[in-house]
Amino acid sequence: MLRRRISPGAIACFTTREWGNLASQVAHDPAELVANRARLTAELGELAWMTEVHGTNVIVVDEPGERGDADGLVVHAPGLSPAVIMADCLPLLLANETGSVRAAVHIGRRGLVDGVVPEALRVIRELTDEQVYGVIGPSICGGCYEVSAELSEEAAAVHGAATTRWGTPSIDLAAGVRNQLDGVSYSEIDICTFESEQLFSYRRDAVTGRFAGIAVLDTP
Repeated sequence: MLRRRISPGAIACFTTREWGNLASQVAHDPAELVANRARLTAELGELAWMTEVHGTNVIVVDEPGERGDADGLVVHAPGLSPAVIMADCLPLLLANETGSVRAAVHIGRRGLVDGVVPEALRVIRELTDEQVYGVIGPSICGGCYEVSAELSEEAAAVHGAATTRWGTPSIDLAAGVRNQLDGVSYSEIDICTFESEQLFSYRRDAVTGRFAGIAVLDTP
């Protein structure tokens, strides 16, 4: 598992392929999914999950388990952590200074352009007056994320337009997110999912699982 401090009171955790598939949407073996999630819960505590739909809906939750369609979960409870799943999209984990408010955000091409990042910041800032911190997790990089010229131009509005290593239009999700973090103190795990065998990648493998990013309260 990859770990990085989000804030003085919160830790970012990203599962690797060793933790197996964690997405119900692509679970070819439901029993295996249950076992994988149970193992992760034993490691990190109760988790809230969402069904990512490439939108901008960010919801506040206070119970574990599947919480429905959304692309951002915010928790304000010590015994619960928000989780986000992906296999090339970008996981953004946010927390306030003490870690009492934590969020997990799913950012793909559509969500990046439509504004899921500012929406997540709006929701979390309604719950805390503390400084907000973030960790930009692993995703497909701009050098690998080839798209049409039209889609790349669309992402230029948030400074996410890029070029692949072979010279075609692309989108740099991390660059677009950085442009929208609006005063958030952040760090970044600079690993490309397409290039790293540690992580699942839909672009690379087509039929594949999903890894998770979880924002965990750092308790003494």
